[in-house]
Amino acid sequence: MRILLVVLIVFSFHSFAQEDSIEEVIVYGVRPGPDLWKVTKGDNVLWVLGTLSPLPKRMKWQSEFVGTVIKNSQAYVLPPSVSADIGFFQAFSLARSAIGIKKNPGKKQLKDIVPEATYARWLVLKKKYLGNNRKIEKTRPIFASSKLFDKAISKIGLTYDTKVEKKVSKMAKKSKLEFIRPTIKIDMSKSKSAIKKFKKKDISDLECFSKTLDTLESDVNNMSKRASAWANGDISKLIELQFSNQDASCTSAILNNDFAKDVGMENIEERLRDLWLEKVKESLNTNKSTFAVLSISNLLGKNSYLKSLEAKGYLVKTPK
Repeated sequence: MRILLVVLIVFSFHSFAQEDSIEEVIVYGVRPGPDLWKVTKGDNVLWVLGTLSPLPKRMKWQSEFVGTVIKNSQAYVLPPSVSADIGFFQAFSLARSAIGIKKNPGKKQLKDIVPEATYARWLVLKKKYLGNNRKIEKTRPIFASSKLFDKAISKIGLTYDTKVEKKVSKMAKKSKLEFIRPTIKIDMSKSKSAIKKFKKKDISDLECFSKTLDTLESDVNNMSKRASAWANGDISKLIELQFSNQDASCTSAILNNDFAKDVGMENIEERLRDLWLEKVKESLNTNKSTFAVLSISNLLGKNSYLKSLEAKGYLVKTPK
């Protein structure tokens, strides 16, 4: 039975983008999204849809070209993921041990941990998006800022529940494609003790907290612009609106500590990248046409997954 593991709750942070003052994005109706990245090796081809989250709430994604590509493909490579299969009783035990995992150790409040000037900024944004929420003051900075960010995103008309991947999977199933899942399974044998240890220790999450506030204070409009650009298939605009390193600081707060090592998540980002590339190469070797979905943040910039393929002689064509 697959469940939402506590370790994945801790690990899963939204891929933040930097953005000007807050303004609601309004994108109605059906939108095509971006064109596909095309990777070729000989006569075989890999088509990649770059996904973005969050997207406009009222947008419906539909691409006739994607539908045609899927119908003519033999395999579907999903985004790389982390998971673990555990039984009901182990899951129940983990859930019980995870109670209070988001709270600051030693019953500390945010004002006891966050620098005074940063805390003053937090109070202004908290009032704007969370109102008089007293419980959140007991929450670790990384989780408190994440909740604040989610509320702000909703307020400007965006959602993380984009349903794009679900729609792709539905089309792939209908066309009877082989599903290739690049998945790294977590060793859960030490998870209970790791959770207990995590609950007692401070983590280096103040940079994540501060950068989240930076985004909400001055850069949110670009997020709205990015969502609109994706919906309308404007890749050049997406490239222009650079991704931030906010997600990196938040992810590293979790991954660069004993918790990540105890559950086998050290170097997880590199391992996920390598696994996805390995599965893609295998599919390109055996299938005439392969369709894949990958976060657009992993397709743009110097750290693009596809640059690794290009360096090995694969031909990569970026949509415009």
